[in-house]
Amino acid sequence: MVTRRPSSAQYKKTSRQMRRATLGTHVARIPSPFPSARKDFSNPHRTRKAERGEIRQVLPNTSTRETRRDYANRMSQQAFIERAIASGRRRKIALFTVLAIAALAIAGIVAGFVFVSGINARMQISDAALTSALADAPEEGAIYTLLSASFDDGDSGSGPDVALLVRTDPDQASASIAVIPGNVRTKLSDGETHRLGDAQSVGGDAEVVTAVEELSGVQVSHYVKTDASSFVSLVNALGGIQVDVPETANDPDAGSSAIASGPQLLNGEQALYFCRANDFVSLAEQQRGANDALVAQALFERFVGMGKMTFYMNMDECAGLVQSDLDLKGAFALLSSLRDIAPGSIMVGAMPTYTSEINGVSYQVPIADEWSAMMERMQQGQALQQDKQDLLSSVDPASFSITVNNGGGVEGAALDASELLKNAGFNVTEVGNAAQAVYDSTLVVYQKEDDEAKAEALVATLGTGRAVYDAINYSFETDILVVVGKDWQSILDAKGSTASTGDSSNSTDQSYDTDTSQMNLSSDASRAAHRANS
Repeated sequence: MVTRRPSSAQYKKTSRQMRRATLGTHVARIPSPFPSARKDFSNPHRTRKAERGEIRQVLPNTSTRETRRDYANRMSQQAFIERAIASGRRRKIALFTVLAIAALAIAGIVAGFVFVSGINARMQISDAALTSALADAPEEGAIYTLLSASFDDGDSGSGPDVALLVRTDPDQASASIAVIPGNVRTKLSDGETHRLGDAQSVGGDAEVVTAVEELSGVQVSHYVKTDASSFVSLVNALGGIQVDVPETANDPDAGSSAIASGPQLLNGEQALYFCRANDFVSLAEQQRGANDALVAQALFERFVGMGKMTFYMNMDECAGLVQSDLDLKGAFALLSSLRDIAPGSIMVGAMPTYTSEINGVSYQVPIADEWSAMMERMQQGQALQQDKQDLLSSVDPASFSITVNNGGGVEGAALDASELLKNAGFNVTEVGNAAQAVYDSTLVVYQKEDDEAKAEALVATLGTGRAVYDAINYSFETDILVVVGKDWQSILDAKGSTASTGDSSNSTDQSYDTDTSQMNLSSDASRAAHRANS
């Protein structure tokens, strides 16, 4: 078979087909918008190839711009392999470390959440009625917190034996405590007259808050409560509290121990006894309230100085011993805002009351004008009660005359009270008996408004009673009349008095008229006196 040689035309056709398949021949020519950017070559063939974009040289695609052979040679070296293995190990260790730290952080967050949630569950009161009764805390200015304490053994559901209304003002770095006795007379939501201590059984914690707001005229933002056993455990958990005991406490009804006056470190049992004790030389209810306030102040000072971690750890042990509307974070924030309050600078005052008995039930009744004045001073951030020494120094005890009468039937009461006043430098000119022994509490009666300071000085010296302005219903020849009530019996008992002789009747006749005592008087204090005498 003879192979026929391709013709010249076929060679040209095949050549044209191969040229079309050459790289770059299919790239469309894109003329440059800038004529000066065109590159001209002396060889027309090279110029056409440049215009078609034919690629003559490609750099190696390695980061070092090495050729593939050089790169392969370097990768095969032993030192490079060892470095690569070490680098891989470091990356693994770093990854594991990051994962471990992340796991620990997540575990810490979860543990912290569980820890705080556990404390909140034991500490926080979940009560919609209480939340509704409490006012929103102001962003600036004073905040009122109610501390409710029940000191009866084994009765955690009973109402407060004492209520402490605490005013704190972070902006002014001031705090004050008004003590409200648990047996103060008040009306509750059922429309009946009760003791404040009955509020818990009538309407729960919300009823306690509402009753105190009605008595005080202020809005309460936070609520804290405890009972006897929890209170003992709380004080012991804190390692005791430091209290400057103002007067020796020796009350068998409060417990089996006694507490001497002066600075004392009290454990839980002693602190409870101190709060319960009700047998003092001075007015029992007033002194007991003052003692409760001292304990509250000592607890406040222990908590307010704690750092966050110390506070949280203490609350892990103390949660459940106190209950509040506040959660752990809120409680710490409130206490932290009060750190500028100097220890010992908290102002304290007890609600001025007198004793009254209704249907066989003994109540403490607020002396309306004095209580209102105290609350007004509290709202203004002032001292709740005038200092006794300042009060005594403001008057000349020998500059006015005094009559002392026994109005409670306590044997030797008028004589004992008169001796106390004489020893203090007061001018007692008459001692005798009132027309009737119906006075539950001691009254210091003055008939001139300018004599108010003198009457208050007498109350401060006696340690009991209240000053009453009355220019109508009492008749006496001296400047001021002191009517010693039944409350003097506790003073005689505490002093261990052995006086057995009755008061003499050789003094100027006391013309107290029992009929006129039923008249409506002009002042709230006078009306209070007549309620006591009824």
